[in-house]
Amino acid sequence: MEQNTFTALILFSVFFGGSIAQTVPVTTYVTTPKVIEAKLGEEARFYLTYTTPDNSSEFTVSRLGANGTEEILRVVDLTVTTNANWTMAANVQTSAVDGDTRRVNVTIYQTDFVTHEGDYVAMVTGSDGAAQDLFTIRTLASPDQLSLSVSSRDVSEGTPIQFTCSGNTGRPEPVVHLLQRETYNGTNQNATFHRVLSDTSPSGSFLENGTFSLSHNFTWTPTWQDNLVEFRCDISYNIGLGTALSSAQSNQITLNVTSTKIIQIETKPQIVRYKEEDLVVVCTLNKPETLQNLFFLQLKRRSPSGTLNNVVSVTGATIQWQDQTLQNRANVTGTVASPPTAHLSMVIRKDSVQCPLDFTEYECSLSGFGTGATGAFSEITDPVKVSYTVQPMLIETPKVREAGSGVDTSQREFRNGTVIELTCTGQIGSDQNATIRWCAKTAGAPTFTGLSNAAVHSMTTSGPNCQNIRSSTVTYNITSSDIRTEFLCESGYSSQCNSGTAKQFVTISLDLTKDLPSSTTSTTPEVTTPSTTTSTTTRKVVTQGQNTGEQAESNTGLIVGAVVGGVVVLIVIILVLVYFLILRRKSAGESYLSNDNTTKASSKSSSGGSTNNQIPEIKIQPRKKTNKEVKDTEGYDNEALDEERVARTQNGARESMGLSNGHSNGVADEHVNVRM
Repeated sequence: MEQNTFTALILFSVFFGGSIAQTVPVTTYVTTPKVIEAKLGEEARFYLTYTTPDNSSEFTVSRLGANGTEEILRVVDLTVTTNANWTMAANVQTSAVDGDTRRVNVTIYQTDFVTHEGDYVAMVTGSDGAAQDLFTIRTLASPDQLSLSVSSRDVSEGTPIQFTCSGNTGRPEPVVHLLQRETYNGTNQNATFHRVLSDTSPSGSFLENGTFSLSHNFTWTPTWQDNLVEFRCDISYNIGLGTALSSAQSNQITLNVTSTKIIQIETKPQIVRYKEEDLVVVCTLNKPETLQNLFFLQLKRRSPSGTLNNVVSVTGATIQWQDQTLQNRANVTGTVASPPTAHLSMVIRKDSVQCPLDFTEYECSLSGFGTGATGAFSEITDPVKVSYTVQPMLIETPKVREAGSGVDTSQREFRNGTVIELTCTGQIGSDQNATIRWCAKTAGAPTFTGLSNAAVHSMTTSGPNCQNIRSSTVTYNITSSDIRTEFLCESGYSSQCNSGTAKQFVTISLDLTKDLPSSTTSTTPEVTTPSTTTSTTTRKVVTQGQNTGEQAESNTGLIVGAVVGGVVVLIVIILVLVYFLILRRKSAGESYLSNDNTTKASSKSSSGGSTNNQIPEIKIQPRKKTNKEVKDTEGYDNEALDEERVARTQNGARESMGLSNGHSNGVADEHVNVRM
């Protein structure tokens, strides 16, 4: 009896109480791209996915605005409804990815910044709760050709002039720059343009079509070394783009700068690429015909204390150094033998340039004798500043912490809804106002796109090798779309993400084990009758461009699940066979008896029959008729007969268990209930 009870309990547990291999029900979640970049007037395609454990879900997409949310579309049982603005402007279709996941395909015919640009929330409501995710539609437009004009091309040294950069710069709002390509001795010698002025908030306005009309002024005070120098303007964007836009450059303007001074100073270049270019300072004569002869030329530079000190001079054809320290790092040539050929040139080799010591103000002076009645003559130039530029090269790997914790963590998996802080510290180059930019790329996305989240920057500090250093921190909310999201911090960048000269990456994953709410951890398996197979519901995450590695992991999970399910089915079949074999086993000489004979055999066994150990039989008794059925079939209506029949049945059950009225254990008069 104990063995049969144990077998029955196992079967009862398998079929009604639990499973050897637990299954995890599917939870409700949404997957969206982080940023959708769409060009104005062009077609844009993207898709969203949502997963629920049933087909009674409701999926909505709403646009967030200052005055609340505006529902764009709704999906119920794969039936789509859209609002009036989107009905004519877009095509929305749904399809089933699998039994739990649905895909919403959206095609915008002609992207419009008024109708489509903004932040959106996608939400699904299922039987086990609700889930949502945020995404952004960012509209873009390539710029047109820019135009640069100047108040005067012919200008005297020291007289301010105004450059105007204008044109349609597309979308988004740009950063505008004034660039310069220097000359030396009247030629540019293949010099490249470099930025000399920038403005992050340029003058202009947005047009009705969403593009920006630029008209921005730069004020410039030319020096004599701006003579024959070329200028132009261009634009960039503060936000990192994943889509390449055509570049916009203006026409070039060359200045003709005149000076009343005889002696002039030139630096080549005015802005030196540190560690890449030599630093050159040259003293020359602008009007050599006004001098009969020269006594000397002198070069000075400003020290860190602020004083102008003599560096080197030339008398006749003799070079005389006053700064012996600099003498070890520089080469000097010069002569004052005749005014037309007079010059003094100092070159500090690029591998010997010291920053910031050598990037300071320089000036030239002369002493001579003028023509005619001029007599003795001396003159000093205005000091000129030699600037430098250096690109950032080093940046630390981003540090990660949960918001509010104050402690960095090595953890890279976070549950849905966790708010994290990402911090990047590194070089930003020679520009103290430069920033560190953040971009992100979700699983399957083709390119990085700039995060809309505003980053918080630290104060800039000076580092070695003329590098400025600062940190940037951005706050990010983990959503169900962050199955595998790669973050990028970079400095020294252009308009597109991943263009920086210094950059680092960190990858954050969604912790799926912790993403399940407590209400979904039920251990009751799904039972399908009459089939004996165990049904397992598998959670499937669908992302854009899911790679083959992720598919392999999914297939591995399915194979493991199938193997476990097969083992469970085999165990159940074996247990059922064993149970029925025991039930129908017969001892030697046994036969199936009628009810009356069974009762007599039991009584005989208890009064001296065989006491050999036998497997107890489980007698299947016919169902006892109700009083009404007995009355209807036997034609009696006597309650006393009913009571006598019940008593006789109870006595028969007691005798079959080895209990009789004469039993010596003192429990002859007790009622024994046998539950099978």
